[in-house]
Amino acid sequence: MNKLIYLSLTLFTVWNVSGQSSLVEAELKLEQKLNALRASRNAEEIKTLNKSFKTELEATFQIDGFFDYAFSRLTTMGSLKSSDNQIRLFNWNIEHEDQTQTYFCYIAHYHNNKLLVTELTDNSIMLPPRPEETLDHDNWYGALYYQIIPVKRKSKQLYTLVGWDGNSSFSDMKVLDVLYFAGSKPKLGYPLFKDNEGTHKRVFFEFKKNSVMTLRYEPARDMIVYDHLSPESPSLVGVYSYYVPDMSYDAFQWTKTYWEHKADIVAINPKDNRKKTVIKDNQGKSIKVIENEWIDPTEGDSPIDNGKHVAVTPEDAEKNAANAKKPDAVKTQPTHPNYKKGRKKKNKPGSAIKIQK
Repeated sequence: MNKLIYLSLTLFTVWNVSGQSSLVEAELKLEQKLNALRASRNAEEIKTLNKSFKTELEATFQIDGFFDYAFSRLTTMGSLKSSDNQIRLFNWNIEHEDQTQTYFCYIAHYHNNKLLVTELTDNSIMLPPRPEETLDHDNWYGALYYQIIPVKRKSKQLYTLVGWDGNSSFSDMKVLDVLYFAGSKPKLGYPLFKDNEGTHKRVFFEFKKNSVMTLRYEPARDMIVYDHLSPESPSLVGVYSYYVPDMSYDAFQWTKTYWEHKADIVAINPKDNRKKTVIKDNQGKSIKVIENEWIDPTEGDSPIDNGKHVAVTPEDAEKNAANAKKPDAVKTQPTHPNYKKGRKKKNKPGSAIKIQK
């Protein structure tokens, strides 16, 4: 019996070390391809390099242990995992000459104890600017997600997504959406956001380009807090490319049934120990110091490469607001009442991961 246990442990160790080694090698290949993509300024070349990066990433999904691997070298691709350890998003963008964006995303998730990967296809050109319907994985509006909030409504597991979209040369957008699964297929959009006008499957916030609009989940209060947006003058009501934060804050608070809208809440600034990031130009000269980290790519911000087709989500600009003095946050950070820590599962060595498209 002892020999059998020893043999099992030895085989597990060999598989584990082999998987880690393969992932390290795969990450280096991905880093090389991603850096080449970010360095290119030719539209056709960018398409080719992005296709090559996608192919390499899909090959990496076949390596045991990829779900829990950090991919910390891929600093311009978001790699966001849910706190219940059930889903992970691999998410990046390409910015075009007219400042519109094309987005790419793979969702890795567990279904019947099996790890599946599904590609989201950006079909924004065929969708309205603010789609209201439930969307399938092959009909996605495109965004960079920087927070996942698992919630349960009765017995249904839902994942609230917080994201950013560099909408146009005139405005940016942020979005609240809901991810869930119908069988093995991901769906986007669920009637979970409630305000005076009714219940919404997702919520969009459009605001002036390069303005700073905060939208972030605060676990201590179980709220998604955001800047209230107003037009720069009364004559611009409804022209959202001229909407900016007006120094007041609203929120959606989880009620175990809905994210319910709350107006005029008191905003707090949680203390943290995030590292400073120094952004340098091509000559190595420091041009910007960011107090807050790039929420990891798992949480969103990176002005790397001077904003050229890079995963530049939005919270980067929060450093401006950080200069204002605000009351300290409650120090305790309780876990969301509906979170459950999932056990880590691994695909068996040699088993292929099917990528749903």
